[in-house]
Amino acid sequence: MVNYKYACLSAVCWLVSFAARADINVAIITPTGGAYKYYSEELINGAKVAVDEINENGGLNGKKINLVQIDDPCDDTLSLTTAQMIAVNRSEEDKMYLVLGPQCANQTENIAHVFAEAKIFQIHPTGSSRALYQKAQRGPVEMVGYSEQQAVDFFRYYAANHAERKLAVVYDGSNPEMTGIAKEIQQHFAKAGMGEKLTAFALEAFKGDARRIARAVKAGGAGALFMMGGAELTTETARLLKADDSQFVIFVNRYFSGHKFIRKMENHAEGTYVLSLPSLSNNPDFAEDLVKLRLWGIEPNGLMAYGYLSVKMWEKLAKQADGFKYEDLQKMMNKQLIRTGWGTVVYTNGVPDRSLKYAIYRFENGEYTQVY
Repeated sequence: MVNYKYACLSAVCWLVSFAARADINVAIITPTGGAYKYYSEELINGAKVAVDEINENGGLNGKKINLVQIDDPCDDTLSLTTAQMIAVNRSEEDKMYLVLGPQCANQTENIAHVFAEAKIFQIHPTGSSRALYQKAQRGPVEMVGYSEQQAVDFFRYYAANHAERKLAVVYDGSNPEMTGIAKEIQQHFAKAGMGEKLTAFALEAFKGDARRIARAVKAGGAGALFMMGGAELTTETARLLKADDSQFVIFVNRYFSGHKFIRKMENHAEGTYVLSLPSLSNNPDFAEDLVKLRLWGIEPNGLMAYGYLSVKMWEKLAKQADGFKYEDLQKMMNKQLIRTGWGTVVYTNGVPDRSLKYAIYRFENGEYTQVY
């Protein structure tokens, strides 16, 4: 395994390998701190395993791979500056041939344009949101599709199991991804003739006051909540609603609510639903990769599989193209069947013909049970 250390250049922190210089650089852009750090580590660990596997098998097209972690500041200006700094590094020693991420939604469309102009192949391991793109975008590969898929899966489960309850959808209106998901949920309810069962409102009007949010939810007659906002505010709102009514139904997104959500809910966590990308461990399309990982003594957790599969997708394309040229990889990717770790998919300009379905887990008796 490779040893990694941090090095900073201007405003950008890089996690670089101090092993022998490799031939090809691969970057993964994720936050090194803050609310997303836990999920970043899952993605990074998966990418590391894939890179180590490639190198221990002789490299890719005769080249050894060097994994470089770049801190994603999750800030509009700094995130774009980070991408621009990566793009201008054209020397063979510093050039990036693949970028995984960035993980945060800041400047998604502009960053994609920067990498496409620099001819750097880009993969979003967990996909991104349609709401972040204002125009057709050729460039990043949305490996699992768009996050709005969770609106489809949430509605199907809710309509089948909780249709008798009124639902409140509360979201951060300053976040385009959360807003996009909320709008799609509203559209599904309206199309199904269930519009009267739903109320939706943005968090901004409540100025971070969980008690005001909880009162507004109850005043609308809701018996269930799907909340997308900051981890602390989501936790406190959910706790207040469950403390008032233990039968109140709570839905949260795993990545928006934070990895400590269930723990912080304490005795109010019972019966809570969590939406998440599936673990893939039970997916037959991932079976071959799972066997390899287990032979390495690794049981993939959370988003680890997605970091691993992103590097392996690029590896397959590079082998087919017999090289690393951006145009050749795009050609290999475009409009052909691609076997991913979650199914066989046709990509057109980086967009799959179907998005990976989200899983819904119910927390009960101290354990998660997948219910959808």
